[in-house]
Amino acid sequence: MSTLSKTLAILDFFGPDSLQVSAETILERTGLSKATVYRHVKDLCDAGLITRVGSGSYSLGPRIIELDWMMRQYDPILIAGRDVMHKLAEETRLAVFSSVFYDDRIINTYIVEPTETFSFHFGRGQPIPLFSGAQSKVLVSYQKGRRLQKLFQEKIAGNPNHPYHDWSWQDFSRAAKKIRKDGYCVTSNELTGGLKGIAAPILQAGSKEAVGSICAVGTEERFALLHNDSVIERVTETADQIAANLAEAET
Repeated sequence: MSTLSKTLAILDFFGPDSLQVSAETILERTGLSKATVYRHVKDLCDAGLITRVGSGSYSLGPRIIELDWMMRQYDPILIAGRDVMHKLAEETRLAVFSSVFYDDRIINTYIVEPTETFSFHFGRGQPIPLFSGAQSKVLVSYQKGRRLQKLFQEKIAGNPNHPYHDWSWQDFSRAAKKIRKDGYCVTSNELTGGLKGIAAPILQAGSKEAVGSICAVGTEERFALLHNDSVIERVTETADQIAANLAEAET
């Protein structure tokens, strides 16, 4: 591992349950010398990626906020999809999420909320459990064969707290295959109680690789008024339009 990789790896210690990390924790988890750890920490502080809080603890720094702002301005999926996502939310009064898969994590990158205010357990930027919730199931299911099997073995079957940890690989593979065949996924009460989600993949032009997903989220009552098949059609149309916009921007 390069020096840069070791420095940046410290950022992985931060998460929803560890918003502050102590120097002692970094020392324990890296196994590096005290002088080396403090050199890495200083480099991260100088770059604005982390900042010191209190006595000997650190949190994410202001550079993260700046990078987040830049991403929202220039992220290709948001540029290609922001307008059509807002249109879908306005037409359905459902919340609309865009999500991506990176480094074995799934996060919502953008959320359009309708007039109603929902209490989401997983908002923008907060990692979503693998294969829980419509957008997560779509993005996991569209991973290629060996990677899909590795994700299942290491993150699902290997996690006793995961709701599908007792599934066989055959059960999981069949479920993922059905999602790919249908081209969408419908879930209820998986990420937030009382809410339903319908998600579809944003496919890279000329391939079956999902570069992201679009998900409409709302109450069961709202979906009943809109009719399930109608929402599925609108979500898949929106995902296809974003994929077309991405392809057009690349030409």
